[in-house]
Amino acid sequence: MKILITGAYGNLGLMCVEQALALGYKIKCFDLKTAANQKLADEYAGQVETVLGDLRDADLLKTLVDDVDAIIHNASLLPPLTETQSELAQAVNVDACKVLIDLAEASPLKPVFIFPSSVTVFGLPQGKYKVKTAYDSVEATDNYTRHKLEIESYLLASELPWVVLRVGVSVDARTLATDRATFKKLLSIKADNPLEYVHPKDVALAMCKAASTPAAVGKVLLLGGGASCQVTQREFLSTAFNQLGLNFPPSLHGKEAFYTHWMDTAESQKILQYQQHDFSAYQQELGDKLRYIRLFLWPLRWLSNPLLLLILRQIKK
Repeated sequence: MKILITGAYGNLGLMCVEQALALGYKIKCFDLKTAANQKLADEYAGQVETVLGDLRDADLLKTLVDDVDAIIHNASLLPPLTETQSELAQAVNVDACKVLIDLAEASPLKPVFIFPSSVTVFGLPQGKYKVKTAYDSVEATDNYTRHKLEIESYLLASELPWVVLRVGVSVDARTLATDRATFKKLLSIKADNPLEYVHPKDVALAMCKAASTPAAVGKVLLLGGGASCQVTQREFLSTAFNQLGLNFPPSLHGKEAFYTHWMDTAESQKILQYQQHDFSAYQQELGDKLRYIRLFLWPLRWLSNPLLLLILRQIKK
């Protein structure tokens, strides 16, 4: 089997490349033409075929799809860029993706199109928190969710074999950095907001397995870590601070709902068998990465905790 992975040299894309190699697939990688991506392409030379360019170049896209059996389409813009650069996000996330689907539909092999959607399409949690299923109603609440739902609908109306994967909160120790605006948003969310974690390695495994699993085709599947990964905003946000030996003050949580949920992942796990990491694995990864900082801060904890409180209050203003 030969698969195309778009966004191949991003965090999730690289995990897909590694999983696909482990599964014995032939791989065509596509990503933006940058110095960093060229360096990665050179590192993978001999293992994969790489094409670098602009996703908005329709002529280039046509050369990507004609000889592949499946497409894992990771290339997209994420929040906050979807909201701050709305025209670019529309062009990349929707317009270019539709062109890619059309070209795949016209290709002789009609590849399976694997599209990573998001848990956020379920909207804000309402009332008593409910575990979401693939059959629950969805709604667009910002550009990001509108893009996801528009492509879901476009795929379902196409003649391609497709798999839609609505992914939970998927970060790891590589993705600690965040900008001030995003962190301020995290502080505005109420402590008990439901959140289902899923490790990026498990997401990559699910995507790669979906490429060659007939039972997944034509399904909307929810990707989460399972019951052990169903946590709250407080548990999630506190993890990094705890691994630094710091206390995250409960008073700093906001009162807003956020569009994350717990999900019923029984069907996706039965079909794809991808759940290999629980929330404690994420906590351990952070602990390992932050170990030396934690050792440095430990003698200063009498000062660092009050200082942290002051800094967080300033960010939240």
